[in-house]
This record gives sequence, structure tokens and C-alpha cells, in this order.
Amino acid sequence: MSLALKSRLTKIARIAGKFALGLMAFVVLIVLACVILNSFDAPLSNQAKALLASHPNPYASDENIYLAMAGLEGAGERPITEMGQERIAAYNQGLDSMLLNPETASKVNSKWDSAKLAFVGKLELGPQRTASIWTDVKSHHHDIAALLASNQLLYQRYLSLHRLRDYYETARPSYLAPLVFVPQPLRILYLSDVATRIQSGTSQQQRDALDDIRQDLQMWRTVLKGEGTLLSKMLAAASLHADLILVAELIADPNSDLARLNDVLDPILLPFDLKDYRIGSAFPAEFRGIAALYKTITLANSFAASSWRNKMSNAFQAHFFKLNASENMSAAQAARWTALADSEPSLFYRNRDANRDWVKENEPHLSLSILYNPIGKILLAIATPQNDAYPLRVYDVAAYQRLVYLVFQLRRQHIQTADVASFLPAHPEWSTHPVDGKPFHWNAETGEFAVNTLGEHSKAQRFSVILR
Repeated sequence: MSLALKSRLTKIARIAGKFALGLMAFVVLIVLACVILNSFDAPLSNQAKALLASHPNPYASDENIYLAMAGLEGAGERPITEMGQERIAAYNQGLDSMLLNPETASKVNSKWDSAKLAFVGKLELGPQRTASIWTDVKSHHHDIAALLASNQLLYQRYLSLHRLRDYYETARPSYLAPLVFVPQPLRILYLSDVATRIQSGTSQQQRDALDDIRQDLQMWRTVLKGEGTLLSKMLAAASLHADLILVAELIADPNSDLARLNDVLDPILLPFDLKDYRIGSAFPAEFRGIAALYKTITLANSFAASSWRNKMSNAFQAHFFKLNASENMSAAQAARWTALADSEPSLFYRNRDANRDWVKENEPHLSLSILYNPIGKILLAIATPQNDAYPLRVYDVAAYQRLVYLVFQLRRQHIQTADVASFLPAHPEWSTHPVDGKPFHWNAETGEFAVNTLGEHSKAQRFSVILR
């Protein structure tokens, strides 16, 4: 190797070494700056403080649908609200220890599941919102009667929910909270029994069955308007949808004698005020659940780790996660989701676009701001779904309620097929979607009306009515 080549290689190696040292020094400075920058937490914002404080519960326990649902399958002989209250109280008292050790929650839930009153038997009918319960029950009268006899206690407990007038979730929000809902087999049995009584009962039995549906609609309306999480809102909307499908099939069935039931059907089917479909109150509850998750992270980092390496790792992660700063960001998002979900339906898309622009502007970017509370910002970006889809799913049910009432009026007023097209624009309050204002699709050849849905639903869910 020539001296000139050796000298050139030595020079290159020296430059490369200086560059590597410079790069290492730069990285060390960035890490040091990041460590110093994350040596303090931001003060909790007034907005976060306000959202962390839930509204006081103004309702008596024995009037709370939430507690009744929580105790619906209780094994005891006591009132279901009492059993539900005990179930939720046990969770509330044990939540702090559950956050430290999530396995405790599964033990509490398994204890409840193993003792609860189980639904006996099976009814070979499809899901509430995809199958035609109205049609299927015609060949299952004996099966329905047998299931009613086997599950009479559960069935009467479900009917007792109709007598309650308030809904307030008393569980402390967290991802460990008990799932409170009505079992699907019980719901299907309820709808099947109502359909059977309408199809084959006396005039009074038909009216009683329709009154049951009226009470059921009002009960789920109360749940939808109540103080609960997104899960409760979605369950309420799904149950309203299933009730409406059943009544829609009653109206569309040419064998139904609507003339004798008009006075009962009209108040049942009259669309709710659109304010009842606003679900903004769910987002503060969701925020409090996220805050509980953040608390879990901080508690986990304070644990005594199994080895010094894990201790160092936990301490390092804890340093770059700031509880207050993370809650401040989540609170700001929750407030915007609340405002969007509670805005006028006709302004929803405009407000949604503005909200999405705000999210883009405030999400983590490749800038110096990412250096502060990086773990909190990453968690927020990962955990935040497109929450604007939920209000649209609920408004689709509101649109379907309009459609059912429209079909009822067509049958009631004896509107002929040739006159339907002119009837629709004369009644936009029944024939258009409340969000985009577009008219429902009408196929004169098949007699089908359909809502042009805006939310995300499985394809099998029914948002149409066929006039036969």
C-alpha cells in the first residue's frame, strides 16, 4: 500500500471518527435535553379537573335502570336494583387494588358469572337486527312458550326495567368496569313473545303487547339519554333499532289489521326529538376511563420490579410519561368530541371536518414538542379512535325511526304506490336523514324503502322496510 493511499485512508478514518463522535454528542445532548424537559409535569388544566369530576347522581337506587341491569341475572331473591348496587359497590371498592393487579378483576367477574341466573334453552332465531323475528316466530310458537316457562323469572325481571325512569352509571369509569347489558337470548325471547301476542292474540292482548313495545322504546330512550359510556349508548341504539324493526314488519305485513291499532301505534311510532339522540355525555365518561388507565400506568411504574434492569426500565418510562399533561390532552379531545356529538345534526359534517383538522394539528409531529411527554402523546394517538363514527350510527337509528313512521303514515292514509313519490317531498320530517338531509331511497318496483346510512354498520343490519 502506497504512503499516499495510507495517508488518505487515515484522513478519512479521522473524519469519520470525528463525525461519529459529533453524532454521539448530538444524541447525548438530545437525550439530556429530553430528560431535563421531562423533569416536571404540567399543572392539571381546569378543563381536565371539570371532566374528572362526574355529575352527582340525583337518582334513587331503586329507580336506576343501570343498577337493575347490573343485577338482572343476580342469583338472589332480592330486588335486582339491590343486587346490582352490591355488584357495582364491590367493584368500586376494589378498583384501586384491581388497577394494581388487573387479574383481581377477572376473579371478581368470574365469581359473578359462576353464580348468576343463566338463561335456559335456546331459540333458533337469528340476531335481532338481521333476522326477521316477525316472520320466524310463526313457526316457533311452542318453542317460545316453553322458553317463557323456563325463564319466567328472568323475563319478569326484564319487564320490570320498564317501570324505572332513570339511567346513571354508578361504576367508577375504567377499562375494568363490569359489562352491564341485557343478555341477547333474553332480548330475542322478549321480541318473540311480543310478536307472537300481536300475531295470534286477542284485540286486548295485541294492545298489551304494543304497550310493552312502547315501554321498551321509552326505556331504551332513557338509557340513550342517560349518564353512561359509549357502550351504553351503542347498546341503547341497537335495542331501539331492533324494536323498530319488529314494529316496521308489523306495519308492512299486509295481514296486519292496522285500522284497529292506529290509535295505539301512532304514539308508539312518533319519532323522538332529535336531541334525544345526542350522545355527547358519553365522552366525559370515556375520558374518566382513560384517566383510570393513565393512573394504572403510573402505579405500575411505581411497583417494585423483579430485577434492577426492570426497575431501571420502569423508572425510565415513568420519566417520559406525565400524568397531568396526558390528562390535559385527553380532556381537550373529550371536550371537542362532546361538542361534536351534541351539535345540530344538520351541522355535523361541517363540525366533524373542523374537529378532524384540530386533531391533525394537535397530534404528535416530528418537532421539538414531541420531546415532552412522548409516551403520553403516543398513547393518546394510539388509543383515540375515530369517535365521530359513533354519533352517525345513532343518527342512522333516528333516521330509521323516521322511515318506520313514514311507512305507517303511507299505510294509514292508504297512499297508493303511484302517489308515494309525490308524498315524500311533502313530508321531509319523515322521509329524510336528519344529518345530510337526503331523502330515503324508494324502489317502486320492489316496494322497498331504505335509509342511506352514514355510520359504520355490518352489512346484514336492516335499515329498510318492504311494503308488500
